[in-house]
Amino acid sequence: MSRYDDQPMQNLKPTSASGPVTDEQRAYALDALSATRINLRQSLEGLTDAQLSYKPAPDRWSVAECIEHIALVERGIFGGIQKGMSYPADPARRAEVRLSDVDVIKAVRSRAVTLPAPDPFIPTGRFGSTAAALLDFEQQRDIAIAYVQAQTDDLRTHYFRHIALGWLDIYQAVLLLSAHVERHRKQIDELKNSPDFPA
Repeated sequence: MSRYDDQPMQNLKPTSASGPVTDEQRAYALDALSATRINLRQSLEGLTDAQLSYKPAPDRWSVAECIEHIALVERGIFGGIQKGMSYPADPARRAEVRLSDVDVIKAVRSRAVTLPAPDPFIPTGRFGSTAAALLDFEQQRDIAIAYVQAQTDDLRTHYFRHIALGWLDIYQAVLLLSAHVERHRKQIDELKNSPDFPA
């Protein structure tokens, strides 16, 4: 499978979403969930322990720390999705959703602006190893894919609060899962391209 690039994202209409999620939109979200996982695996392929732990500066994350953060955020976002879906559908609250689907994807995927991670998502080595963190992510991503495949309630009338983007609908929160992984895959590739990255 080719890398998850900007082309399919650009095919989405950058307008305010309304109405139930379409079959095309669900297929797009599922493809993104699968593709971003594959792309992350490709970026990690063959990395040594020295490469996983390399930090270009004391205040920069290593590849290992990026993976831990990805796993933590994957759990956090999916927990928020489940919580949002547990409340009654509320079409009237759609007015609080300010961003289009494309806006959400672009904002999260872009590395042009960086924000400090909330404390619960700061890597501290809690999984014990990069392999364990990656396994946790893989297992959680399987759960997310199965959930999106099986969910029959309207994802557009349930909501998720993002610390920077404000209120999103749950479909947009699903897109957030993929976009967040792609954001940090780019960060990993930046690390690998550092002049003193271990051979």
